[in-house]
Amino acid sequence: MALPRTTAAADVFREYSIKTEGRVRSRHHPEYADWHKQTTWNGRSFARYPAYIVKACSEADVVQAVEFARSRRLRISVRGGGHSYSGCFLREGGILLDLSALREISIDTSARRAIVQPGVTSRELSVRLARDNLAFPTGHGSEVAISGFLLGGGLGINCAAWGGMSVFNIKALDVVTADGRVRHISADSEPDLFWAARGGGPALFFAVIRFHLACQPLPRAITSNMYRAPFHKLPSLLTAIRQIQPPAQLQVMLAVIPGGGADQGRDVLLNTIAFADSTTHAKALHGALVSRLPGEWLTAIAEDEPSGFESIYKQSDAMLVSKRYRTDNILTDDAEDAIAILARHLPLQPSAASVPLIVWRGAPTYPDAAYSARGQFFLSTYAQWNDAEDDDINRTWLKGLYDDLAAVASGCYINEFDIETRAAELERCFAPENWRRIGELRRRYDPDGVFQDVATLKPES
Repeated sequence: MALPRTTAAADVFREYSIKTEGRVRSRHHPEYADWHKQTTWNGRSFARYPAYIVKACSEADVVQAVEFARSRRLRISVRGGGHSYSGCFLREGGILLDLSALREISIDTSARRAIVQPGVTSRELSVRLARDNLAFPTGHGSEVAISGFLLGGGLGINCAAWGGMSVFNIKALDVVTADGRVRHISADSEPDLFWAARGGGPALFFAVIRFHLACQPLPRAITSNMYRAPFHKLPSLLTAIRQIQPPAQLQVMLAVIPGGGADQGRDVLLNTIAFADSTTHAKALHGALVSRLPGEWLTAIAEDEPSGFESIYKQSDAMLVSKRYRTDNILTDDAEDAIAILARHLPLQPSAASVPLIVWRGAPTYPDAAYSARGQFFLSTYAQWNDAEDDDINRTWLKGLYDDLAAVASGCYINEFDIETRAAELERCFAPENWRRIGELRRRYDPDGVFQDVATLKPES
């Protein structure tokens, strides 16, 4: 049942704002415009304006916000850290509940467990864990909050070896459901909600206030190799990677970058990162792939370079060099055909700064959870440019590329899916039966539609 109201009466709102410990601003408040601008990181202005923005500073604030929304028939959306490329948490009317200030971390070293609030960032978590020689497959971006990243599946650092996807390291969560209840959910307690939380991402219908995470021993040796190859070798490289099946502890990524005048003016960077017990083990992991590739394909840039989580964050952050960003992606088993499609679109690329990235995924076995997107290769394009006047041409190019790539897609990763354009296609991020089950659970646990349904986000014109 849709909730018809988008605002509350002024006196009711004032009473709520006084009662809650968090900070609250209505759309009429002088600070609202700055708060709205600060909700997103990617330099673009989203013309979707919540009636109220609530910055929670305690878990009680989350409960109060959900109760206020339910009692006033207002829809609510949830922001963890704001790193959604599509700003999908920004909706017209209703309440934006901002959890980014909730950043507590508690570590149980002997059990290798971390209890983490939703606003904690990748860097904050990895730095804290390293003090106890532990690690977690965080996002590659240093300032990405753990909440949205994990709930959407989490294509994280060394996640192929640590659970297949980062989300499968969630052992339990504490959530606030549409009825205002705080629930502890796990495989044994509220298993339906736990199933949904592990991959439902922006399609979820509750707010997570605490993650209970399984951690891993910090690898003793993390090393990085970097090679350059001509763009026309990219299909052969992908074929070889599929045939070789690199070990799970070797993260393999390829980026398409500006190159020489030939070969469409593009080159390929091949980056392998080994997570090992020793430098000897790390060298063997790199060699398991690189030694089996024809030497004439690759020019070494760096080999056996000491790396680590901080180095990976810096490398990922350095890839984003512009002021405005958006992205889209596919998962595919037909990487060679996907590159042929990409090659047709590259000459029309409006901004040379935009970066197509290919990540080897293999075919890991996942537990039963909402996350169900499959494909041996992940192909995402990080479109980036500087001027607002170029928004439309970059959006149109990215959409055209991924419209064509849909023909070879076996799925999509919801965290980097262009929800602004493709909200009606959200089911592509899930197995069909999983998408149906998410809808059934939404109707059961949130029958009045308290939490915004991202599938109803209106596409850009």
